[in-house]
Amino acid sequence: MYYLGIDGGGTKTKFIICDKQGKKIACAETGTSHYLQIGLDGVTQVLSEGIAEVCKKANISKEQIACAFVGSPGFGDVKDDVVRIKEAVTKAMGPIKYNIGNDGVNALAGALCGEDGINIVAGTGSIGFGYNSETDETVSCGGWHHALGSDEGSGYWFAREILHEFTRQADGRDERTPLYEALRRHLQVKDDGEVISIIIEKWKMDRSKMASLSVLIDELYEVKDPYAMKMLEDASTELADIVNTIYKNIGFTKEVKVSYTGGVFKMGDKIVKPLGEKLLKGKMQLVSPALGPEDGSLVLALKNDGVAIDETVINNLKTSVA
Repeated sequence: MYYLGIDGGGTKTKFIICDKQGKKIACAETGTSHYLQIGLDGVTQVLSEGIAEVCKKANISKEQIACAFVGSPGFGDVKDDVVRIKEAVTKAMGPIKYNIGNDGVNALAGALCGEDGINIVAGTGSIGFGYNSETDETVSCGGWHHALGSDEGSGYWFAREILHEFTRQADGRDERTPLYEALRRHLQVKDDGEVISIIIEKWKMDRSKMASLSVLIDELYEVKDPYAMKMLEDASTELADIVNTIYKNIGFTKEVKVSYTGGVFKMGDKIVKPLGEKLLKGKMQLVSPALGPEDGSLVLALKNDGVAIDETVINNLKTSVA
């Protein structure tokens, strides 16, 4: 029998199949499966297409999948939408037995291989999840949607901050720094007003496209742009606040591991180091993620079918390539 892991996100959705030993057989990728971005019918369509593609690559049928876990972006944020999301997912899954949770849940399971602890996600959006096996409790923090000014420390948050500072420098309210020319160059504009057309008319305020602007932080860090440096400091503070709050709310009585996933952390020590320095002293140990979120979905699919997540399974998930 085989197992299916689905990792949904604000930008893309990954599908991966493994066997009972954790050896990966096939993978596929589609666009976002966030229901607030593409609607419930869109969720069914995206998942149906991804499942069909990954099963074709693995040369198996849906009936050969023993269990699946679906990491669904936005799942659980609005309680009244939970049933509707499940209905949309069920249409796509067909005969496949599955469990579903917020995409932060499988990110946590992958980062810490199913162990107790906390994982902070900072991709297009941001959210943190913690798991305490003593109480069998999962607690979240953050992820209140960018429309509410949330998603602090995420790619979208960085983009919003960059764009806001650009407008101030374009006006002359702030002295111009490398940030001003970096954004103009990145968007290939000759007139500052073109930025409005690109963001609003061309990109339609698309969160994923806007989040892509966060790549400018790496460039601006190298020239020590003061506003970019402050953004990094503020982002690490916001993300640490999420982690520290989870620790307090979940009732840990021991030191636990804290890990991290999402595109923002591709910045490396620029964000990871200050994050670690702001965690509660003596209560948490910051560690690199052991597995990716898509692998976390496989961990949960295997666990939910009664498969022990031992060293062999973990090693296969780490080393095998679909």
